[in-house]
Amino acid sequence: MTIPPKSDTVRRTRRQAVAVFVLAATLALVVPVPAAAPAVADDSSAMHPIVAVPQDMWNQRRVLNVAHAGGDLEAPHSTLFAMKEAVKNGTDVLEMDVRFSADGVLMVHHDDTVDRTTNNTGNVSNFTAAELQAMDNGYWFYPDCWSCHSQPAGDYVYRGIRTGSVPAPTGYTANDFGIATLAEVAEAFPGRTLDVEIKAAPNAYEVAAELATFIAANGPVDRYLVASFDDALTDYFKTLAPSVSTSPGQSTMIDWFVNRGPMPAHRVLQVPPTFGGITVVTQQFVDDAHANGLAVWVWFNGNEEENPAMWQSLIDMGVDALLNSKPRQAEAVIEANSAVFRSTPTIATHGSASAGSAKVGYTCDPAHVALCESLVVVVAKNAGGRYEIVGTGWVSAHRGSTATANLTLTRFGRRELRNGPLQGIAVAWRANSDTEHDVAAIGLSIP
Repeated sequence: MTIPPKSDTVRRTRRQAVAVFVLAATLALVVPVPAAAPAVADDSSAMHPIVAVPQDMWNQRRVLNVAHAGGDLEAPHSTLFAMKEAVKNGTDVLEMDVRFSADGVLMVHHDDTVDRTTNNTGNVSNFTAAELQAMDNGYWFYPDCWSCHSQPAGDYVYRGIRTGSVPAPTGYTANDFGIATLAEVAEAFPGRTLDVEIKAAPNAYEVAAELATFIAANGPVDRYLVASFDDALTDYFKTLAPSVSTSPGQSTMIDWFVNRGPMPAHRVLQVPPTFGGITVVTQQFVDDAHANGLAVWVWFNGNEEENPAMWQSLIDMGVDALLNSKPRQAEAVIEANSAVFRSTPTIATHGSASAGSAKVGYTCDPAHVALCESLVVVVAKNAGGRYEIVGTGWVSAHRGSTATANLTLTRFGRRELRNGPLQGIAVAWRANSDTEHDVAAIGLSIP
């Protein structure tokens, strides 16, 4: 196939876009963030969506980095420390398991006992929430093996932090190394989607009911995805929380694997690459899921499957998420594919100006991240045909909402606007890891 040469117009447009991006990048380093602006760090604000989230939002998010148990091959299983490290390294979604403490609190813990990860033994259900929070949940962590009890004592680098015998890493506290409550996780990560599995237990239906109540009180509901291997348990949860997205249990998943087709009750297929010697995730599987409005999140059977070659093969098939235990390493592979999930804000095509400032509309997509944040820079050509800065300003908008970017006009901007409306280019330079850059033509005028 012969590729036609690019026109001079296309070349000029691209050169202009690059020049504006470089200008915005430079400004991002030198323009101070006003005190009233949100912090640029992740998860600085809770989510308050204003418009309804589309039902197909789960397959508009690709490729998500989902940290299994917070990334349990890189940091202690299901600890706040692991989750904070995962988010710092690019994680989009936090996966976890929940079960009851003795006093009926939703605890984030995988096993029915505390034996494999803590300095204690016994059933989770025999301890109160306070007792579980006080346990050393990093006691048995060893890299690439979340519960190896055979290493020399000195290899357990996080042992003793929870109990205070070893200082916590900079930026963390001893509390980050205990068994967390679901409430602690939801509060610590208001801008992250939570993938919550209800574990099988004698009181699992009571756990499901409490989880439905918790989500209703700690919304929005679209930040949660709920799963269980037990279809009856998932079905029961759906009767209590029909608007919360779910994944099918094992029996329904096997049936879909055989028959394919619509599955209106669920939104996400959470599956391993192989199951019982059968290859599950193939190109046809992914295509069939997407054709039926279902996202594909792939979890892994063990450390041997958690490697860049496996992740790459799945990205090549178009899966929607890697539900992995090595989020820092997985993020590097996702980055290398230019497949990092970010939301692109929309800049209004026209803004209003006054003597020294301008206002420009800025909208964050309703289907994607919790908070869009950008440095907005407007430029226009001067009489000599070169771009000059018209105005700059910081802005943030919650998912599904529109905010106003208040721009401070430069001398050039004020002079040009006194002469009448101007046409320029607006750049939204991303100010957090969830927001993509955007460039748009814009008009400014004084009403």
